[in-house]
Amino acid sequence: MRVALGIPPIGLPMDFCTEVVRRAEERGFEAISVGEAWGVETCTMVGALLARSQRIHISTGIVSIYLRPPTLTAMQAATLDVIAPGRARLGLGVSTQNINAFHGVPWDHPVSRSREYVAILRRILAGERVTYNGQFYRPRGFQLSMAPPKRMPIYLAAVNPRMLQLAGEIADGVLLAWLPARQVPHSLAEIAKGAARAGRSLSDIDIGCYIHTAVTSNREQTLQQLRRVLVGYCQANTYIQGFRHFGYGDILNEVHHHWQAGDRPGAEAAIPERMVEELYVFGTAAECRAHIDRFRQAGIQLPVVAVPPSSRMPEDAFSHLVDTFAQ
Repeated sequence: MRVALGIPPIGLPMDFCTEVVRRAEERGFEAISVGEAWGVETCTMVGALLARSQRIHISTGIVSIYLRPPTLTAMQAATLDVIAPGRARLGLGVSTQNINAFHGVPWDHPVSRSREYVAILRRILAGERVTYNGQFYRPRGFQLSMAPPKRMPIYLAAVNPRMLQLAGEIADGVLLAWLPARQVPHSLAEIAKGAARAGRSLSDIDIGCYIHTAVTSNREQTLQQLRRVLVGYCQANTYIQGFRHFGYGDILNEVHHHWQAGDRPGAEAAIPERMVEELYVFGTAAECRAHIDRFRQAGIQLPVVAVPPSSRMPEDAFSHLVDTFAQ
């Protein structure tokens, strides 16, 4: 069965990341996905890991389209393919207003911007000289001064219906995130709508899902740690819309009430156990495998089991994941 491993962008030592990739490669993982937030610059890390591995695919999972024009992303993608021909994958997304605010960059028109971005990117990666008069991007006669990649799969991160439909229409794959397994069929239906507009079917699109996973025997401590991460995502515009759609609206209202009052412990406590249990995979190795199987049965083709992004990550978190999901 296909499985990928997610590495959080929290500045883990290079030797440690290299060892994680080596073990994942030996144990049959298909791919590594490297995240990005406001720490690690993902394309740099992906290049380093591609250079230190032999077989495994490594993906930007994801990089924000707001922080790089499509011309630069094409250059980065082509460079990654030089480092490890055929092994790089390009994961793109619109991130959140919160992260854009850190960078001082406006967050606007995510779907229209993504459509334009991917159209330009595909033409450049096909070797064309591109002049494009878009609403957001206007390259003039841009062409790579090197051979373009023979193939560079483009994955779009998507949570909400319009972006899911766009992924179905224009992407090679979609990367879902922060949804319960019960929601997967609804997301697939939206992807299928977009695919139909392009004369494609759902079978033409690789369905991935980024799933924060913790193999642990300490349930209460893990619950506390996962709530601490989740409460931050509850403040992010991209996920707020999704969480409400998934039936967590009343919970979000209470969380926001405490958060806006400066009461972070209260905000964390307002997240019930059932929400944590649906949005994360955690527990014993057998329990984690069973929960991931529910995602597979719902239609996920490539689960990306990812260590939750936390400074309190246990030292053996990666080894537990690799051992649990070895193929």
